[in-house]
Amino acid sequence: MQTLRYAILLALAILALAACGREPVPPTKAAERPIVRDVTVGVVTTTEVDDTAEVMGTVKSRTTITLSSKVVSRILALHVHEGSEVQAGQLLVELDDRDMAAQVHRAEAGLREAESALTEVDGAIAAAAAARAAAEAQRDLAATTLARYQRLLDRKSVAPQEFDQVVARHKAAVADVERAAAEAQAIQAKRQQVQARIEAARAEVTSAEVMQSYARIAAPISGVITTKHAEVGSLAAPGTPLLTLEDSRRYWLEAVVPESQAAGIRRGQSLPVQIEAAGMSVATTVSEIVPAADPTTRTTLVRLDLPASSRLRSGLFGRASVSVGRRQAIRVAREAIIERGQLQGIYVVGQDNIARFRLIRTGESRLGAVEVLSGLTGGEQVVLRGTERVTDGARIQPEGVRR
Repeated sequence: MQTLRYAILLALAILALAACGREPVPPTKAAERPIVRDVTVGVVTTTEVDDTAEVMGTVKSRTTITLSSKVVSRILALHVHEGSEVQAGQLLVELDDRDMAAQVHRAEAGLREAESALTEVDGAIAAAAAARAAAEAQRDLAATTLARYQRLLDRKSVAPQEFDQVVARHKAAVADVERAAAEAQAIQAKRQQVQARIEAARAEVTSAEVMQSYARIAAPISGVITTKHAEVGSLAAPGTPLLTLEDSRRYWLEAVVPESQAAGIRRGQSLPVQIEAAGMSVATTVSEIVPAADPTTRTTLVRLDLPASSRLRSGLFGRASVSVGRRQAIRVAREAIIERGQLQGIYVVGQDNIARFRLIRTGESRLGAVEVLSGLTGGEQVVLRGTERVTDGARIQPEGVRR
């Protein structure tokens, strides 16, 4: 036991002598922080912004027409298909018009018959006029003869019996004139009847031609065919849709707005709208506000005019931003936001000029600035530009501080 104690003491003495022969080792220095220069640092401030709510909507054409037939007939030809661009007046559908053509021919035959009757009546009127003229001439001759015989009778140069014969001839001539005038009047009345028949026949021809025109259905406006409801050979009937045509130049967004937000919307007001499928983000004008609210959903339908675009079509989904007041918000430049997968963050510069990465939650992006919903407070300094050269824990020597 004593021997073991001596051995341990000897070993400790040897180690102490070895240590005394070496130079002392200085303590390890802390790792140097990287220094980043020429970056822009800004002070975060709160500003008053519009508080907006997002409402959903659907793109619809301002004019949508469902074409149907006005007559019952078989479809002979469909000259368009879904997606066809058409011009106003372009022929779209042809129907079987044989029955309607027969009606036109019958009406035209009736018109020709009435016109022929008018020609006969005009001939009779001319003959009646000639007969009346002859009767009037005979009456005038009989009146002259009667006056001469009256003078002779007064001088007792003619027998009373002979004078009576002259009086009788005069009365007969007067009666002939009256009869000719009555016949002429009757023929004139008949002519008016025939003229009325002609007008009716012309109306029948026009009506038949209009009915025949219904067999050719043309586009009432320029646009695009969105739906084809029938095929060649099927029966067309009034009220049965054949084609749906919409104006492809004028669209609006029909947005459903809760009644609590609809009160702040006015006709002519400008609202921002986004239609992602069409790559559209524009300011639109409120065109119409439906005066009646939906009692089930407590919403109001608002229509916003959209600018002309070849990428728009009915049924696209859209969003509109509606102002609901003012609030305080923090907004930073878009380039200050750092994307790391699904996370977003920003470099915050402390009083010691050390940059530290901090996760944040962002909101609306507008005009190159992003709203920070959480993770920042007013008065803090953040790296605005040059973030690609900054690492977590780096010392910042900024080129300037922006407020």
